[in-house]
Amino acid sequence: MPRILKLRALAAWLSLWLLCSCATAPYPPAISPPSELPADVAMNRNAGRWSLLFVTLRWENGEEMPFVVDTGSSWTLCDESLQPRLGKRLNTITVATWGNEHKAGVYAAPKLYLGNVPLVVSNIVTCDFTKLHYPGRIGGVLGMDCLKHYCVQLDFEAGRIRLLDPEQINAAELGKPFPLTFRWNLPFIHQATLAGGIITNALIDTGYDVDGRVEKGAAGTTNALAANESKTLHLPACSWGGETYTNLIVRQADSRYVIGLRFLARHLVTFDFPHQTMYLKQTRRGPLADKDIEAAVEFLTDLKKKGQAPGWSKHDKVSIYAHPSIPDTLGTQKNRDSSVYYFTVTGGSGDIPWKLQKAWRTDQKDQTIEEYRIP
Repeated sequence: MPRILKLRALAAWLSLWLLCSCATAPYPPAISPPSELPADVAMNRNAGRWSLLFVTLRWENGEEMPFVVDTGSSWTLCDESLQPRLGKRLNTITVATWGNEHKAGVYAAPKLYLGNVPLVVSNIVTCDFTKLHYPGRIGGVLGMDCLKHYCVQLDFEAGRIRLLDPEQINAAELGKPFPLTFRWNLPFIHQATLAGGIITNALIDTGYDVDGRVEKGAAGTTNALAANESKTLHLPACSWGGETYTNLIVRQADSRYVIGLRFLARHLVTFDFPHQTMYLKQTRRGPLADKDIEAAVEFLTDLKKKGQAPGWSKHDKVSIYAHPSIPDTLGTQKNRDSSVYYFTVTGGSGDIPWKLQKAWRTDQKDQTIEEYRIP
């Protein structure tokens, strides 16, 4: 029978490097172990499959919101629309996203719970999420000011996120260790890029949904899978960290090299942040895959090319993502358009063809402003 699918993200979303605008901007406290650890939680099904990694956090009033787990963000963030619940602004800093800068407010951190356990968060930074290119209606971004207090294990094969006691882990079972250094409150390793050319400092960035960023002109890259203008390239194979990998999607850059989520998802990943070590235990050479998702994305993309996707024209440049708070629905955004377009696609089982079941558009407050007639 027909199935409703969660669809992958086609666009990579930029993680945050938060740079303080003045000497009085808040710096995080020294790393201290939390007194209580949350229970394991399920990760979103499409994490590492062209989508980011999310957890559902609970505010003190009981409201739940999805947060991106982002080791590429120095601070924990939420949208500026939530400022009224945060009290007095403490400061203003500059949010830098790969060269684009935006002003942001700093507030004392409220209690944020994972399960029934409050997390260690130093401050909350608020900014306009529509300018930061995060996907859809998210509550916030769980950044390194919080994550660095924990030993976080990402088990993509089991679909679980575990917060472990760093004094109780068995390092011999966790794979190859990579020492971490922290700059701007962010984790780096000193290692060759995924293209194998230069040894450099690479950011470990779970908010970067492709495999990584490599040096320009890297050997072995092709542009067969993406437009030249995005500088997104296909790397058929690479040898990295003593292991072999296939079918990598990377971007080229002059600097700021990155190890991204799509690459990390090929491993059991353990971030022992208190002891400044990352462990990678390879579980697959190729990326996480979902043939149904691939086929559904291809169906929707084909509708757009034919001019049959409601709300889109053939020439619109759009970003497509799977959003965890809207089950079984595809979210999309156009360049320079604050609206979010939602599509529900069914079918793809046996001889049942794909079908667009529902389409609608919402404003920045997630209020429906238009429902489309399905051809």
